[in-house]
Amino acid sequence: MRTRIMLQGVVAALAVAITGCGGAVMPAPAAPEATAPSSAPPPREPAVEEPDSDDAPAGEPSPGEPAASRSARMTEAGTELRLGERAVLPHRKGRIAVTVTSVEEGDRDAFERRFGQRARGIVPYYIRYTVENVDGTDLSYTSAPYLRLVTADGRGTGAVVVGGMSDCRRESAPRDFDRAGATYETCRLAGTRDGVEVAGAGFDEDDYRDDPVVWRR
Repeated sequence: MRTRIMLQGVVAALAVAITGCGGAVMPAPAAPEATAPSSAPPPREPAVEEPDSDDAPAGEPSPGEPAASRSARMTEAGTELRLGERAVLPHRKGRIAVTVTSVEEGDRDAFERRFGQRARGIVPYYIRYTVENVDGTDLSYTSAPYLRLVTADGRGTGAVVVGGMSDCRRESAPRDFDRAGATYETCRLAGTRDGVEVAGAGFDEDDYRDDPVVWRR
């Protein structure tokens, strides 16, 4: 299984390719820190592969709003939520609800054992979230939406980790994820440089790229 960890710094970055038989280090072009309130965007899947009244929060019902309407009500770009709150987001040809339940630091020793000495200096984080089928579109076997870490200063995390750990894997939707109300739980493994303060997690795909939905800790 091919594994690669990419580290990004303020002035320069290193791209690291890890394989089961060893690793090779290659220079990469300098990359600026991200200024959006989310972590530096990783390459599009994957660098490492492993097995809403007007005052109501977006995605939550307004008073008197029919259940069918509130279920499909999309959360606006730029919405800030707390952990445990629900956002309705586009996904493939349908709509899903995402609830981030925790953003927690992972086991650094286990992370280094998994990825080797090239993982040193990276702090692993687990983004745990629940995904719900909102409108009944057949989304069986689709990949979970991609969430990223959000830093306290809005700059990049300085590290890109794509893959999983035994206790944190980005699962795909199950076979029966084809009806409204179906749910599953998943986890995204992410990372930062030492000393970077993590504020939460964000969704910045497609129309949300410039103004992500953010769950703050």
